[in-house]
Amino acid sequence: MDYSTGDQVATIVIWANWLWKNNGMATTLLHEIILSREFSNCSTYAKFANVASGSSMTVGRGLQSCTKRVETTPVFLVDGSPVVVVDCPGFDDTYLSETETLASVASFLTTTYSKNRKLAGLLYLHKITDTRVGGVSFRHMNMFRELCGTDSLKNVVYVTNMWSEPMKDDEIHRENELRESDEFFGVPLAEGAQMARHQNTKESAHSIIRALLQRGTTVPQISRELVDRGLKLEETNAGAVLGSKLEEEMQELADEIRQLRSDHAQALQTANEMYERMLEEQGWEEIERYQALEWQIALLEGDHELDQIAREQEWEDYMYAVDASLASALSEMYLREE
Repeated sequence: MDYSTGDQVATIVIWANWLWKNNGMATTLLHEIILSREFSNCSTYAKFANVASGSSMTVGRGLQSCTKRVETTPVFLVDGSPVVVVDCPGFDDTYLSETETLASVASFLTTTYSKNRKLAGLLYLHKITDTRVGGVSFRHMNMFRELCGTDSLKNVVYVTNMWSEPMKDDEIHRENELRESDEFFGVPLAEGAQMARHQNTKESAHSIIRALLQRGTTVPQISRELVDRGLKLEETNAGAVLGSKLEEEMQELADEIRQLRSDHAQALQTANEMYERMLEEQGWEEIERYQALEWQIALLEGDHELDQIAREQEWEDYMYAVDASLASALSEMYLREE
């Protein structure tokens, strides 16, 4: 095998779900957006990365995400093609808001696109054990689709994992619902996306990666919006989905706060101290949530220039690290073949 500088490197980025590739340095993003739980952990992502690469990323335990920064695996091979897995925060991250995560994802994609690195594809991981998908999960799903854009759907694989052994009838029923319903994966599948099962084995993970590597490269819609069209983050389709939903939540919270204040005034009149304290505490909680949403919208609409410069340096450092890891891996392969 000729391991010349023309060889491609497939970089699999786990962001909860994505894969990316470039012409000379493939890239792959894995982005898990859909989760039915209020909080999530990163064990799904880290386990996929570890199984695929044979490495040992930190696997989250409990309810909190363990990924607040980029973490990469060593270079490994899939059918002779060098591959790297990159684990990044997901949209359901415990420590980062949705806006912060979208800004980070956008920065990563614009930096790599500006460096002429294209994506091999995008993986969307969904646990087959999740029996419900709530409003926030639908928002993340829509953000993912708008981030990809229709043209990139041929490079998307919707991956179900956490299957029982043997498979249960209700899991197969949920898989069919995910595949056939337009509320879930039906529309993107009809537009060229694929769906696959991950059985928590190296062979299964490599099969999923292989399906993406065979589909050529793509540029997600958000990269073209930000780089080619010069749009601001809130003007992108993904940013518009997030901004619209945040404003809807703010309006609902504002209505709840008004009702709580009315109830609190009535409690004062009836001298119901216990009810009054309960309403006061609940009111402060709602106000804090409202202020958090206000902050997210301000961040989405704000000037990201300084943050963008810092993130670009982070992603450039990452790309240098990938190149160094590739050089080391290819050197080892040369020695083995000699």
